[in-house]
Amino acid sequence: MNFDIPQISDREFEEIKEIMYKKTGVFLKFSKKVLVISRLRSRFKELGINDFESYLDRLRDENSGELEIFINAITTNETYFFRYLKQFEILKNEILPEIICRKKLNGDNRIQIWSAACSNGPEPYSIAIILNEMKKELQNFKVNIYATDINSSVLEEAKKGLYSKRDLRETPLEYQQKYFTVVPKENSSLEFYQLDEDIMDKVIFMHHNLRHEFKYRNIDIIYLRNVMIYFSRDVKIEILNSLEKVSADNSYLFISLSESLLDLDTKYERMGHGIYKKVETV
Repeated sequence: MNFDIPQISDREFEEIKEIMYKKTGVFLKFSKKVLVISRLRSRFKELGINDFESYLDRLRDENSGELEIFINAITTNETYFFRYLKQFEILKNEILPEIICRKKLNGDNRIQIWSAACSNGPEPYSIAIILNEMKKELQNFKVNIYATDINSSVLEEAKKGLYSKRDLRETPLEYQQKYFTVVPKENSSLEFYQLDEDIMDKVIFMHHNLRHEFKYRNIDIIYLRNVMIYFSRDVKIEILNSLEKVSADNSYLFISLSESLLDLDTKYERMGHGIYKKVETV
């Protein structure tokens, strides 16, 4: 079979877009046609097909298992350690000290952090490094870091804790030297970096669709960065309502610097630097 670049009609793209939106809440603009073709091209070769109508037949078949593969292919996004370093500095120097002080006064020794849409792990592992740097302040606390993503393949990658030099491009040198070991990788001349096992053990990875309510409650800090830009306004509101249900009063929400909640009806108040605080309920 000749595997030329597959073409997608407007009707076929509309159905692809509808499936993606219904299952994940992600809204694919028509400008994403090229991305969809690119992400699925290798899958077409694996299946021995060369047209989107044949692929849609598989997506329509709920027993084919293709939906998860499709979602994994489309939702792969780049991330790296300590992205938006300023936010991690604020986490360490302002937010965690405030939470620790407040919880001590309330006799509460539990802190829960959720990295939603965590991709292959740099974000939750960056949080774990910050917590390890504060282990003296946190010595009497039980801290849980939950890391979730709808993409099952990136979660498996995250659990390996193996990263490239590019993944560490914003990581302070002292953290690189303290928490990573340079390791050879088979059939590659590049250097790779293995994350410290103690840091890896601090993160609980699990599969989760943001359109479903999270199973844990009273979350103190939620990271949901570089995700809202892919959702329609209705889905953004739906997800924010879900986050509000599972987050504690006076909890914090981190989003990217290019995102905003200002035009949405939410209990989160803007603190600056892409950080919001949930107002205490009466």
